[in-house]
Amino acid sequence: METGLSAKRKWKKYKYADGIKGQHIRKTARARDFTTWDVSEMSHEDVFWFLVESRWGSRTEIACPSCGTINKHYFRRTRHQWRCKDCYAYFSLTSGTPFQDRKLPLKKMLLGMVAFIHASNGMSHHELAFHMKVHVKTAQAFVGKLRESTFNDMPKVPLSGTVQIDGGYFGGRPRQGRLRRKKDRQAIAEEINNRQGKRKQRRPRSKIDQANELRKKTHRRTVMVLRELYPEPGMGARRSIVAVCLSENEISAMELARCYVVTGTKIMTDENAAYNCLGSKYDHDTVQHQIEFSTDTGINDNQAESYFSRLRRYVLGVSHRIESKYMMDIAIEMAWRDDVRKMTEGQKLANLAKAVFGSSLSRWWRGYWQGFNRPGEVLFAHGIPEEAIKAVVSTAPLHRSSPHVTVKFSFAKPDGPAVG
Repeated sequence: METGLSAKRKWKKYKYADGIKGQHIRKTARARDFTTWDVSEMSHEDVFWFLVESRWGSRTEIACPSCGTINKHYFRRTRHQWRCKDCYAYFSLTSGTPFQDRKLPLKKMLLGMVAFIHASNGMSHHELAFHMKVHVKTAQAFVGKLRESTFNDMPKVPLSGTVQIDGGYFGGRPRQGRLRRKKDRQAIAEEINNRQGKRKQRRPRSKIDQANELRKKTHRRTVMVLRELYPEPGMGARRSIVAVCLSENEISAMELARCYVVTGTKIMTDENAAYNCLGSKYDHDTVQHQIEFSTDTGINDNQAESYFSRLRRYVLGVSHRIESKYMMDIAIEMAWRDDVRKMTEGQKLANLAKAVFGSSLSRWWRGYWQGFNRPGEVLFAHGIPEEAIKAVVSTAPLHRSSPHVTVKFSFAKPDGPAVG
């Protein structure tokens, strides 16, 4: 007969993608295969060749960023640069990447990337600045380039199998007024007695209530997440696609599913009426959260809620606020953290380095503190009328002297099987 202690230990076991059972991966020794201690033990030469292998997979066979020729190019050892044997162009490790024309030493960059992947719920710019021993503005631009790289590397292959879809509202958080409202029991009783048989009159809004209502209209957005589950039960989700929308509406839900979910896929959502249209092209099941979190047959959207839990922990515990202009960047970062949660730290670093070195020059953070930055927010606006977007965004406050405009985005045509 199994004792209570052994049954409890058996219940606490976790399973991972590689089939290994045991304690949580962050508690195991194999998860600590690359840490900040390892970076501190490396010389600048070691860091340079480590990043060279991370980008090109070799120390000799290098691809020229200008012409794409793969060869053993001329290496300038004193300057850590190469000269292409074909087009004779000079290039360095960070040429053609978001960190081109960098001023940071490579060791500080690697240390910042390692600190970035160590934080499960994200890291504030001020804390990262202390880790890297740089100004907080430098840390903000550094994290912005990492987020932009993960944005460019976000999977575009349509989701299939079992997909969970949900939306969560973020931004526009109300603030408390300067004066505290104390409830007078006698005044409340007299008001109730005088109101009997009369039409209910709305209490006039205070200035803080009016400001909160305006803040809610201008800064509140909906983060929509689509998560593909592992085929094995109990493994969670393995791929995520996120988008920032004006609201959780039927048009956005259908357009997202049409673009990024294979027709006929099993989709799980909550009882929100915005997802009723999915039943025409997909095997759609719902769970009524007013009654239960999961049905007896296993219908739930717990993996989507798990993503929102991580995002809310970042907003409430790390950044303490989230603005609509950079909401998509933060949403992409949290989706990336959720997708690589089962990897070791070395695997996470390799994944992040692949995204960084696979991206071109930064569009949004190159020269950010010199005034060259994104003019507006990133919205998923497929099928949304222009008037509906301008009605919300045009009332937002101006950014410096530039008008606050909406930057629409759409991923490239998905690869793989046809979508609905």
